[in-house]
Formats: sequence, structure tokens, C-alpha cells
Amino acid sequence: MSSPLFRVALPLFRYTKRIMHIVLVDGSRTGLMILQRMLEPRGDDVAYFTDGREALNYIQTTPQAEVLITSFEIGGVSGTELCWEARLIADAGRPLYVIGMSASNDAQHSIGVLDAGADDFMSKPPRQDELNARLRVAERTLIMQRRLIEMATVDPLSGLFNRGAFRQRFDMAITTAELEGTFSLILFDIDHFKHINDIYGHDAGDEVIRSVGTLRVPPDVHFSRIGGEEFAVILPSIPVDGAVSVAEYLREQINALTVERGDSVIRLTASFGVAEFRAGDTVNDLYRRADAALYQAKNTGRDRVSATSPEIVS
Repeated sequence: MSSPLFRVALPLFRYTKRIMHIVLVDGSRTGLMILQRMLEPRGDDVAYFTDGREALNYIQTTPQAEVLITSFEIGGVSGTELCWEARLIADAGRPLYVIGMSASNDAQHSIGVLDAGADDFMSKPPRQDELNARLRVAERTLIMQRRLIEMATVDPLSGLFNRGAFRQRFDMAITTAELEGTFSLILFDIDHFKHINDIYGHDAGDEVIRSVGTLRVPPDVHFSRIGGEEFAVILPSIPVDGAVSVAEYLREQINALTVERGDSVIRLTASFGVAEFRAGDTVNDLYRRADAALYQAKNTGRDRVSATSPEIVS
């Protein structure tokens, strides 16, 4: 018997369990206890609810909640409504896997559960091995969802949010500020970046961009790379004076950055423009004021922060 010309080594898949944050909803306390006993050996972080409205509030305010297992016989809101609301959260870009469960084995009922927004369906109570298998599917799906979200929202060179993610967050910040108060926008770019690319090569330019991605920023801000050497920082609930302080903090960090290329050391500076939301501002209004302030910083010597900009006439 002849041996094959090629031998393909198939990798052995080893499943490594990670702790998941599960929200379990059942209108029956007895049902919750049964499922609690099944879930406890897994070591997951589980929040238990009999009321659908309370469960939904918990999911909305707990970003780490990633799996919802819900019966359709619950209080507060219907299981169907809870699935729909969870699906809206997932469709907005947050990884969330929904498993519906019911004591009914009717095929039309399970179809209705899936049509309501569930990713999977199982009978109640499930078998232990079935529950574990479905949660493994949930984990694999969530890993893939996170990878897709990262590919869609993260700039691969700097590790910061990309322009699309910035625009989405900028729109949200405008809407929120109209209802609740203010926020500020910082735009900045690296001074003489074209010169760095021309003299030291694009590899050096890439290293500069990567180094900017390591800057420390306050919590709850949105830091993005929006162009070649252009960056933006959205600061929720922070007025212009606070935003200027943050911009100065970033400028000082950039001044401390160095990129070594052979015997040469590239030292960096950046120019910053800051603008605060005004009532009635559109995205374009605020962006243009920050951009005008940035150009003022560049035109008055670079390596500085400007929060004053001429009024822009459309």
C-alpha cells in the first residue's frame, strides 16, 4: 500500500473554558434553583432574576453581561419583549448571546422564540450536558463577535478607535449633550509628520503612530485615530477648561516620546485644537471649531494647545 504524497497534520482542538457573565431569568423560583445547581459547577458569574424588567435594567447597566438565558414565563416584561430588547443591545455593537427556554416542545413555539431575537432555544429544564454544550456555542460565538467588532472599530496600527467608531461616538455625544449638558472635543496631529516619513521612512512613521497609541488618557474618554497623523479625543461632561488641561497633558506626553532609527532619535511634538459643545451645535459645527483651533495652534508655532478659534461662516 503506497503512502500519501502529503500528510496533513490536523490541529487538535483543546477547549479552554473561560468564566462568562450570565443573566438567568425564570418566573419560577424552583426553576431558578434547578438551573442554579446546573450552573454552579461551571464557575461562571451568574445573576438570577424572576422579573424581566429588572433583568433588562441589569443588562443595560452591566456591560460585562454577555449571555442571557430567559424563560418566556416571567414577570415584569414578557420573555418575547426581553429577547427583542436584548437583540437591540446586541445589534448596537455589544456582544450579547440570547438563549430562550420554554417548557413547551411545540415546534412553532421554538420558531417564535428564535424570531423574537433569541440566538438559540432549549427546553426547560435542560439536561446538564445540553446546557453546557449550548454555552460552549455561546462562548465561541461571542469570541467571533468581539473579533468582528474589533476589526470594524479599531485602527490596527495604533490600537485606538478608528474614524468610523469616532463618528459613531461623536454623534452619540452630541445627542447626549443636547439632553444632559456639555462635552468637549480635542483634535490634534503630529507636527512635521510628512518630514518624518520623507527623512526616516514610512516604518518610522508607523512607529510614531504606534507610540501615540500608548498615551495615557483619563477614564471614560474616546480616543481615536481619524486620519494619517490625526487624532481625536471626545471628553464627555468636561467643559473647555478641563479639556485644555487634558490636551496639555497629552502634549507633554508626546514631547516625552522618542523613536530610534539607527543612530538617530526622532523627537515628537503635536498641535492641539479644543472646542466645547454649544447648544444647537451639529457634529460639523463643533468639529469645524476644533479644527480651526488646531490650525491656529499650528500657525502660531506648533507644539501648543489652542482653544480659541475664529467664528466660521458657512
